[in-house]
Amino acid sequence: MIKGLLISKAGMLPRQRQLEITANNLANMNTIGYKKNRVFFRHLIDSMQAQDQQAADEAMAGGDVTTDFSTGPVRKTGNPLDLAIVGEGFFVIQTPQGELYTRNGNFTLDNQGRLITQDGYAVLGSAGEIQISGKDISISEAGDIQVDGNVVDKIRVVHFDDPTRLLKIGSTYFSPEDDPADAVDASKLQLRQGYLEGSNVTGVSEVVEMIELYRQFELGQNAISSQDQT
Repeated sequence: MIKGLLISKAGMLPRQRQLEITANNLANMNTIGYKKNRVFFRHLIDSMQAQDQQAADEAMAGGDVTTDFSTGPVRKTGNPLDLAIVGEGFFVIQTPQGELYTRNGNFTLDNQGRLITQDGYAVLGSAGEIQISGKDISISEAGDIQVDGNVVDKIRVVHFDDPTRLLKIGSTYFSPEDDPADAVDASKLQLRQGYLEGSNVTGVSEVVEMIELYRQFELGQNAISSQDQT
């Protein structure tokens, strides 16, 4: 086989993976609390030492996907159950997979008065699942929940020393890579009631990157076509 074909393919496989990640970022540009992904490739040596072509392809195309935890824009909604975290931290959510963490504060109440996510998972407070029964709901910057003037619970927000070790579950949930004990209750907490944090994806930047990746991928296709004609 012409060696140039393998070289061209080696350049196209990472671009294909990057295109998939960029397209997913764009698809979640309006997802509340979404954190964009990036992919890095450090497998050139692995691909050169692979014993067969399939292993080489997997090494070249795999890549390490990382999450950018920079803060997204905060917008006012006026909904008393919408919450945005100022600075670092994550809400704690009870799911069938155990406790997960999110920046998505788009909460609501179910028919039992529980504070839940839009997926139906319970939001946890200092005493477990948060129950709200009343009309006048006020949540302080420190997370204290007052219903009709009485404090009923406190929103639980946790902090991770190294959030890059979190694994993304779905679009907006995260799980500790190693030990759940890495989650420490935030000591300096500042919440904004009636606000939501948007996605940290910048549409223009992602579109420009997608165009560049597509052109690079197209160059690889052209190179393969030219070498095939030889």
